[in-house]
Amino acid sequence: MPEAFSVLFVFAICAFLFVAARLRSRNPALVPSADELQRLRHHEAWLRERLHRAEQEQWDAQMIAGLADELRSTSEQLARASVADGVR
Repeated sequence: MPEAFSVLFVFAICAFLFVAARLRSRNPALVPSADELQRLRHHEAWLRERLHRAEQEQWDAQMIAGLADELRSTSEQLARASVADGVR
């Protein structure tokens, strides 16, 4: 009978450690910080200005398409980061 208690004791300690590690292991890098959100907003604004200038000055179509793609990507990242920040 004492062997059963030792096994249960070890199992209880392992379960406690597992739960504690799970609760503490939330990776803060998965949730964007306020600085990252601000950086994304500034980058998006800069890309919008750059794209507007490129269209005004009639830059190469490939360069304009590249800026538009990068702006689209940055806008998507910002949307995902804003949603994730709202969850926090």
